[in-house]
Amino acid sequence: METYRIADHRGFEAGGRHFLYLSRDNAVFEADRETRDWIRRYAGDAAGLTRAVASRRQAPASEAWAQLEALLARRIILREAGVEDAARAAARSREVPLQTLVLHVTDACNLGCAYCYHGQSSPARVAGTGCGPGKGAAMSAATARRAVDFLIAASGTCDKVVLVFFGGEPLLNFPLISETVAYARKRAADTGKRVSFAVTTNGTLLTPRTVAFLHAQDIGVTVSMDGIEAVHDRFRRFPDGSPSYRAILPRVRTLLEAPRKKPVVARVTVAGEPEHVPETLDHLLAMGFSETGFAPVTTDDPAFQLDARGMVRLLAQFHLLSERFLETALRGDFLGFTNLVDLLVVLHEGEVKTHPCGAGLGLFSVSPEGRLYLCQRLTGEAEWCMGDLEGGLDHGKVARFRAMTGVERKADCRACWVRAVCAGGCYHEALIREGSLTAPNRHYCEWIKTWTAMGLDVYARLFMACPDYLDKLSLLRGHAPLHSRSI
Repeated sequence: METYRIADHRGFEAGGRHFLYLSRDNAVFEADRETRDWIRRYAGDAAGLTRAVASRRQAPASEAWAQLEALLARRIILREAGVEDAARAAARSREVPLQTLVLHVTDACNLGCAYCYHGQSSPARVAGTGCGPGKGAAMSAATARRAVDFLIAASGTCDKVVLVFFGGEPLLNFPLISETVAYARKRAADTGKRVSFAVTTNGTLLTPRTVAFLHAQDIGVTVSMDGIEAVHDRFRRFPDGSPSYRAILPRVRTLLEAPRKKPVVARVTVAGEPEHVPETLDHLLAMGFSETGFAPVTTDDPAFQLDARGMVRLLAQFHLLSERFLETALRGDFLGFTNLVDLLVVLHEGEVKTHPCGAGLGLFSVSPEGRLYLCQRLTGEAEWCMGDLEGGLDHGKVARFRAMTGVERKADCRACWVRAVCAGGCYHEALIREGSLTAPNRHYCEWIKTWTAMGLDVYARLFMACPDYLDKLSLLRGHAPLHSRSI
């Protein structure tokens, strides 16, 4: 006999209407009175629900059975608990092709940011990594070519691959970037693939020549910049202690004012007091950045770390910006608040995460020496080296990593209603804050729940007023339009 249960869910209201968020499927539905009655009556009562389903099945042509079929189709009522878990496990067991490779083209950096995470993670970090001009290894052209060849070979049937240039400050090794782009384009053309590129820079080396190259080659650019001058210069200084904002500003303007195909985005590290966040967003967007994203600093140093009170205040700033985003969207305009855009797209696409990110799945990082690591932030962590360009990935080690970091292996996450969005949080953050890469970010749990609830509220109100806007956000992130299939 088939058994049934009410799916894990969270009910919420927006604009005076009732909605339902399905935790396992990352799906949002408007919940009418009948749906809410089913949930109220049978949540936690699988036996009673199974009997109710059997009773209504006796009259398959009835309105009651039609309503039940709709609940089954939307997976609000699940048939045979555990079946969907087996399907997800089978999907996870399939080989994941490599799609993105992050090249640490240099470990050196010409800034001395006080909160930089280089060297913080563990004593097992490979010797020689670090910051400072002339400090740290630089990738050779031969290693970069091997990395490109590895990406092409390991990408399997994927027709699109991505190369990301990272550091240190990657533009310190600009000649290598230029050479690697040319080589990668040729290799991709020879194998029938398309390759795209991205770079993250501190902005200090954005000369007219580098800017012209980045735009001519259609390379996506992210600039690390913390906002207005006083905020930026608190922690982002040169090694001699001098401030960097005024040195960077004209160079960033050269980048932003040049004709380009791709948007340029800013990434802000939030350290200390977060009240400046709305002003920072306005400042960076006014400069010409298309979007700005904010990330609390990853550190165990109380001088920079946001404590529980600081995280609550950051959430308050995010709430203000979310309301502004909604008001702007309802006027048909766009506010480049990356954090909310990303969350709305995840909700709209219905992506279900079994792991927090692509690290160790479709993404790996290459050190200057040619070693393969889980991601750019874990490059140099000896324990999380997954092979090298000569011998390839250690598939056994990769498989063990995937198995032990899946969200179902994290007891604190299995029953959490945001698990499909969060999946336990950033591995590097967990290593710093929780002492283990495989641990969920418990210090972050309530924050991400509240932030996701805010996102759901904006999502539902946006859908009610202008549903096509959600498709436009998906298109912005490179997804095909869904015509608002969730609600």
